[in-house]
Amino acid sequence: MIKRNIVFPAWLNNWDQAILFKLNAWDKNVPTFLNKFMAEYLVYIVPIALLYLWFWAKKSQKVAMRAFFAIILAWPIISLAIGKLINRPRPFETKGVQELLFHRPDYSFPSDHAAALFAMAFSFWFSGYKKLAYFFLGIAILVSFFRVATGIHWPSDIVAGAIVGLAAAWLIYILDKPLDIIYNFILKLGRKLKLA
Repeated sequence: MIKRNIVFPAWLNNWDQAILFKLNAWDKNVPTFLNKFMAEYLVYIVPIALLYLWFWAKKSQKVAMRAFFAIILAWPIISLAIGKLINRPRPFETKGVQELLFHRPDYSFPSDHAAALFAMAFSFWFSGYKKLAYFFLGIAILVSFFRVATGIHWPSDIVAGAIVGLAAAWLIYILDKPLDIIYNFILKLGRKLKLA
C-alpha cells in the first residue's frame, strides 16, 4: 500500500514556512541540551503531575483520571489516526530547515505533544482547576514553541494539536456521567490495592 501525502494549501505552507524558518534560524544559537529538554523531555511532567494529583487528595483523583483519559483520547487515538491519514512530512525533511534534534521522520500533523499537553490543560480547566490549567497551558506553549523551532513540527501542526487536545478534553468532560462508572471502578480497585 502506497502512502499518499495530503497536499496542504499554498497559503498555509507559506505561513508555516515564514514562521518556522525564522524560529529555526534563531534556535541554532540555543544550546542543544536546552532544546532537547524543552522539545522532548519537558512533556514528562505530565505523568508526574497526574501521579501527584492522584495522591494529593481524594477529590483530585477524578480530576487526574479525566486528564489522563483526555490525553489518551488526544494522543494515541485522534492524533495518531489523523497523522496516519494525512501523513505530512516533518519540517526537517524540507530544504532549508535545519534538524536541530534527531527525530524519526514519521508524520508531523498534528503534533502529538501539543495534543496531549493542551488536552491536559483544557481538562484541568473544565474540572475547575484553573491555576493548574494556566500552568499547563504555559507548558504546552513552551514545548510547542521549541518543537517548531527545532524543526520537528510546522506551526499548523501545533494549532491542529491544540484543537485535538481541546476536543478530547471537552468530549471527556461531556461524557463525565457515563465515565463515572469507570472512574469509580478504578477508585475501588486503587483502594483495594492501597493506591488510592
